[in-house]
Amino acid sequence: MATVLVVLMVVSAGGLSPPCAAAAKEEKPVVVLPPAAAPGEAPSADAAAFVRSCCDTALQADRDGSSFCYYHLLPYAAFFEGNQVKVAEVAATILSTNLWVYVDQLRKVQGGAGKGDPNLNACVDDFSVAAGENITREALQSLGRLAAAGNGKRSKEDLENAQKWIKGVEKPYNGGIGKASGCEIGYLFTYSDDLPAQKTLGYTFDTASSLINHIKL
Repeated sequence: MATVLVVLMVVSAGGLSPPCAAAAKEEKPVVVLPPAAAPGEAPSADAAAFVRSCCDTALQADRDGSSFCYYHLLPYAAFFEGNQVKVAEVAATILSTNLWVYVDQLRKVQGGAGKGDPNLNACVDDFSVAAGENITREALQSLGRLAAAGNGKRSKEDLENAQKWIKGVEKPYNGGIGKASGCEIGYLFTYSDDLPAQKTLGYTFDTASSLINHIKL
């Protein structure tokens, strides 16, 4: 099971009074992936075929997405041991890491070229909430328990925790669709050179979301 470590990251702001300074603290999740295959080390044919099957099943209507899923998760093929929930767990762990990289990039733009941009501010706020420590930790722990439980013994509550987290990420990712969020991610193209994580965010989100939503109790 992927291990979730939590650290406390303190964001300081000069000139704030003590109460405001305390409010500026945030907890940032740090997650650890299972060991990946060494460069040039290929998984067994069966392990690779299992990853391919999971990706094709979860993303059957998206050939590019399925291909991304396969090559993205193939280095961890030996860890999965035929367990689809482990595949979803690793995909979610990768997504959570990428989300915080993206949030960090958004914040750098927020303090520079995007200063005063209300849409950028909304995206920073909404993605920070979606990637927050508590909900991320609960989701990854739930996925770990689901993976360990096995077919027919999995908790509905654990699955709902994971689905709640991925829906929370979907909210800012889909932006103004249905007014789910004030963040219109498409309008951030102006800062694309400063947001390299955005280039693969869609694929990592679709991979994790599709795999989580294909978990069977």
